[in-house]
Amino acid sequence: MQRIEISQKSILYAFVILLGAYLLHQLRDLLVLFFLSMIFASALNPLVSWLQKKLRFPRSLAILTLYAILFSLIGSVFSYVLPPLIRESAILVGKLHLPQLPDSFELAQLQQTIQDYNGIVARIGTSLPSIMNAVFSTFSGFLVVFTFLMISYYILIERDRLHHYMEWIFGKTDAEKRAQHFIDRLEFELGGWVRGELLLMTIIGVMTYCGLVVLGIPYALPLAIIAGVLEAVPNIGPTISAVPSIILAFFSISPAMALAVMFLYILIQQLENNLIVPRVMASAVNISPLIAILALAAGLRLGGVQGAVLAIPSFLFIRAIVREFFQGKNPLRTLDHEEIQSK
Repeated sequence: MQRIEISQKSILYAFVILLGAYLLHQLRDLLVLFFLSMIFASALNPLVSWLQKKLRFPRSLAILTLYAILFSLIGSVFSYVLPPLIRESAILVGKLHLPQLPDSFELAQLQQTIQDYNGIVARIGTSLPSIMNAVFSTFSGFLVVFTFLMISYYILIERDRLHHYMEWIFGKTDAEKRAQHFIDRLEFELGGWVRGELLLMTIIGVMTYCGLVVLGIPYALPLAIIAGVLEAVPNIGPTISAVPSIILAFFSISPAMALAVMFLYILIQQLENNLIVPRVMASAVNISPLIAILALAAGLRLGGVQGAVLAIPSFLFIRAIVREFFQGKNPLRTLDHEEIQSK
């Protein structure tokens, strides 16, 4: 019988791997926050560089300027868009006579949270533990946002030196050059995807809103926002977003108007597929719709809504790593039409 010997070095390696896996599990929330900060910084970096070159802004001032613009946009949304959106959405839900959602559904939890915060003033003095819980929950949320912004800020500040932190991964031969190429490519893919998706969502949302207003469909704002948000789901999203508009037009106006709304969504989708997406995503990432759907399904299965949100950027991150280990070849990308013809 052959004797198996295990060296102390192997035991040490196994212990380090197990310890590393345990630490990663314990710090998973922080790792997700760092990954989100990296995505956010990748999307902002071209704008920061533009402010540096064109307007001669110091890098720190350029970042803070973009932060101020971002907060101004968010404030404008909360001031001018959110109140009519909530009002029209509530009326729309009542009109559609939707069934009561189960308690486990996240929207029901969100509604309960909103009701809790609306009634917090009435509960002052009645329950000190509930007041303290609400205060600490709010503080925790602000702390997470502050940490996210600070991590993104320092990633942007250190952008030109990020590759130095990764040189040890790429070995001794051309380590700095390969690390720099990896960071540049990762930023291009993550940032390009974020900017492209946000622009697509905005364009589709605005086009849908204008079309519904012209047709005289009520509650155009929430329906347009649904169309814009579902634009992030390839192929399936635009089709799903058309369903509530068609149903509403059918029951509130006429079958003919429902047919007109259906043609409106078909027209928008054709413009999107043949004109808008090729132009917007020309400088962004190349990802197959099939791969995108599978990634979203896998993310939803593994991590729920958060997993679905991180599915596409996680796939892009993994694809960049795979490409680097395949010496610049990307086995997961979509083949161009010319390459398919040549094969």
